[in-house]
Amino acid sequence: MFSRLTLRARITIGSTLVAILLLGLTAVIVFAQLSSVVAEKERAVLHGITEVYRGVIEGVPAEKFEPPGPKQHVAVLDPDGTVRINTLPEGLHDRLAEIIAQGPRLHSVSSAHETFYVYVDPVTTDAGTWYVIATRDQDIAEEVIDDVTHLLIAVLVVSAVVFTAGSWIVAGAALRPVERMRRSAESLAVANRGELLPTGPARDELGALSRTLNDLLERMRAASDRERQMVSDASHEMRNPLAVLRAQLELIDGSDAATDAAVVDDARRTLARLSRIADSLLQLSRIDAARELGATTLADAAAVVTDAVDRARLRAVEAQGDRTVDLDYRVDATTPERFVWISADDLGRILDNLIENALSATDGDVEILVTLSQRAETATLTVRDDAGGFAPEVADRAFERFTRGTSSYSGGGLGLAIVARLAERAGGAARIENEPGVGASVLVDLPVTASDPLTAVEDRSPNTHQR
Repeated sequence: MFSRLTLRARITIGSTLVAILLLGLTAVIVFAQLSSVVAEKERAVLHGITEVYRGVIEGVPAEKFEPPGPKQHVAVLDPDGTVRINTLPEGLHDRLAEIIAQGPRLHSVSSAHETFYVYVDPVTTDAGTWYVIATRDQDIAEEVIDDVTHLLIAVLVVSAVVFTAGSWIVAGAALRPVERMRRSAESLAVANRGELLPTGPARDELGALSRTLNDLLERMRAASDRERQMVSDASHEMRNPLAVLRAQLELIDGSDAATDAAVVDDARRTLARLSRIADSLLQLSRIDAARELGATTLADAAAVVTDAVDRARLRAVEAQGDRTVDLDYRVDATTPERFVWISADDLGRILDNLIENALSATDGDVEILVTLSQRAETATLTVRDDAGGFAPEVADRAFERFTRGTSSYSGGGLGLAIVARLAERAGGAARIENEPGVGASVLVDLPVTASDPLTAVEDRSPNTHQR
């Protein structure tokens, strides 16, 4: 039932209950202190009454004692137990022995309908011990206690009402930004105008929540934009090869075997291009969906570099034609036993894409140098070529998906996007050093750690920042 109430109502009810509890506890303490003060005051007054009769007894006890003042009651017993005077109220008149038995102090004695403060004062003389018992009408102390009790109850009720109203107003004011955020979020969901949730100037929890939600919105919109752009680019990239493939297949009519064979060869190349695009898209999808990171020592990374260069050399020899490909590598790792946050397969995929881009940068002769170096806590993988470099308009966005230049450096596309994404997942980054007309270097910086990262993967949140 309580959980069905609004947050404002729950805050108000909860804070009011706490306030009532504290106020009630305070009222109990005040009442106890007041009762103690009243009892002490009664003891002092009654002791003053008994002092009058004590003086008479210690002097020359009279045969008959004078009665006390108005609303005061006294009983005097001599050493023989004879009652010399007894003006006690009806409920106490015949209970002298019981009252004396309770001792020489202030007592609270209840009768049929009333409760009295009764003070017993023993007086020791040569003849024996006298007892003087004094009390007053109950309404004298009760009036004070009743007045204070009524005041405390009134204060408690009024305070509870005021605190409830104040809590309701304060809770409403505190939750007003939340309501504004809710309405803004509702309008954002309906309108989708690229707006953000309102953020006030206060640096409080609500402001932090608003900023966090705005950051989430921006990242979701960016991811949605990237997804739409990728689908659009993929459709565009695959539409042309599919149209070409369809046209090529329509040219095959069986009239000329040699012509048909040439068309089939062209169709195979077109189909291979489509396969590469589809494979690259699948790789990007798998990278984005992956949850676990790999780990590779720098010594193993050096072996991956060697294998990638050997594979590239074999491909270059098979498709060399009239051009010369000079492909070499160099490794400079000062602490080969240390680790990088990337698996050997992903590192090989980075190298294959970078070398393939360098090989496809030009149809002429090309020199490619692959370097794995370490400086302090960073390992850098570099692929440098002398194929003329990136076109200036392409260099700044070479790592974006489906980016293709118009210059002789026609690499990029999905290959460099895969490289950038793998580097980001490993906690590093990819960058380009471009020399138009000369060549280009693509560098991938990876952080180095002393221990195996997989042993602490639960304690580390991978860097998944999107470019």
